[in-house]
Amino acid sequence: MPKAVKCKPPGWTEEDNIAYAWCINHGITISVLAIAPGWYNASWLIEITINGKKITSPREYGKDELWDKVFELYKFYYNKYKNEYIQNSK
Repeated sequence: MPKAVKCKPPGWTEEDNIAYAWCINHGITISVLAIAPGWYNASWLIEITINGKKITSPREYGKDELWDKVFELYKFYYNKYKNEYIQNSK
């Protein structure tokens, strides 16, 4: 029987934590979707939801790059939208 695939865990830097929390609190979530059922997946898609609108990545990600990409995206959306939210709250 094949072994279950173990993904490289995220680094969880302080910057990651801030971006992750800010995005979750502002309606931006990022999920990973297995390409195939079961524990033996080697590829995933990334799905980004922003205020109910879903966007799925055009490519698949492997076990060694998946979580790095997820947190790269959280930081991207945090940096893209944080100033907009600050300006709109004034």
